[in-house]
Parts: sequence; C-alpha cells; structure tokens
Amino acid sequence: MHFRKIAVPVAIVFVLFAGFTCFAQAPTLANIRKVYVAPMENHLDQYLTSEISRQFHGSLQIVTTAAEADAVLQGVNLGAQTTNQATVNLLDPSGKVVLWSGTAGDREGKFLDVKRGGLESIAQHLIRSLRKAMQSR
Repeated sequence: MHFRKIAVPVAIVFVLFAGFTCFAQAPTLANIRKVYVAPMENHLDQYLTSEISRQFHGSLQIVTTAAEADAVLQGVNLGAQTTNQATVNLLDPSGKVVLWSGTAGDREGKFLDVKRGGLESIAQHLIRSLRKAMQSR
C-alpha cells in the first residue's frame, strides 16, 4: 500500500519530465515560422530581410527580437574588408545549435561592387539556398 502512494507521484513526475524534454529540443527547419535577422556588417541584414520577404511570400515571418523567433539568422564571415563572400548561420533560439549554414559570393573571387548589387546578389543566393533547404525537409 505504501508503494502505491510513492509510485503514482513518481510516475507523474516522470511523464511530465519526459514531455518537457520533448518540447525543449531544437526546432527543425520545417518548423521554423518566425526568424530574427541579427545586425550584420555592411547592412547585409537589410538585404537578407528584403529577400526573405520576397522569396518566402509571408510563409516565414521576420520578427524584431530574438526572443520572438523560432530561429536567428546571424552573420559569421562577412569578408571584413571586401564584400565578395558572406557566410550566415541559422541558429536555434538559444544560439547553440546550427540549423542551417550558407555561403555565397562571387564564384570567380572578384570583388563585388556594393553599389552595383553585390550585397543584393549575395542575399538572393543565401535566401534561395535557405528556402530550398527548408522545402526539402
């Protein structure tokens, strides 16, 4: 009889803990509906935000804070002095799990002129790659 008094509460705690750990897992690309685009060098974040709006047609919402987001798009390597290549990561909200990573730039290694669409071209390529990755999952 004493065993039942202990077993039931222990079982309830176990079920609650198991359910909580399922919800605490990192999101998958297919589950992402809201993204925060972190500020980046050369204002690449603004070009990426524009491309997300253009290419996702509202199926991926851009939010203004990381706390509201399912994922965070963050610049990793933006070519400090040049704009011929950029690498960005899509991270889970904690910033610990990379859900997707993409690199874009001039294939010939030439300098992309910012005034002539270099950053726009990089943003288009990165978001096109992200969209394809999200659709295939």
